[in-house]
Amino acid sequence: MFRYIIFCLLIFAGCAGSSTQLAPPKTQRNYHNLLAEYISCTGKGKIDSQGPLKGALTFTFISQNDSSFLQFKDLLGRKALLMWLTPQNVAARNLIDHKQYNYGQILDYFPFLQIVEPEHITKILWGVQPDYKNEFNNTERSDEKNIHLKFENNDLNNESNALVGATFSDENTSQSVKICITGRTRTQTHQNLKKVWRLLQI
Repeated sequence: MFRYIIFCLLIFAGCAGSSTQLAPPKTQRNYHNLLAEYISCTGKGKIDSQGPLKGALTFTFISQNDSSFLQFKDLLGRKALLMWLTPQNVAARNLIDHKQYNYGQILDYFPFLQIVEPEHITKILWGVQPDYKNEFNNTERSDEKNIHLKFENNDLNNESNALVGATFSDENTSQSVKICITGRTRTQTHQNLKKVWRLLQI
């Protein structure tokens, strides 16, 4: 369960730098301007994976400033995984197997995360497409032509042309993952995240 959830959430971002099919970001709100205008962003979504790893999971998220907290549920509606993201760190807790993972352990599972910063995932939650083309334009990878990433924009919560999804596909592994944001609310209300941060210390 842990490997599947982390794979679905992060692999599309981790491999985005090598994508040759990545379209330039459509006109959208600037990330720094959003942080200046709003204090927090909450929402929900769904992960759908096809290929060797198949399945669908739902998640909710809270993002404030440059950090995010995500909660995943399995098909039975059970809380399966908690994840914390800060600009330089990722931590996760498997609630079913009662295991906790730090950034180093997550990197052991998925070494590709060494080339992507956690803040990119937070940007996607806020509705901003990271500009991977500029950040990785000097990176060379042998599997470049086999990795594809496509972002999807649509109307969401009275916002037009909102970033609502990203689809990753790898021809080498015949794996595809689609991340759909089904709800997003940006507010000027401060979220008390002390409780969820304390969970990381238990």
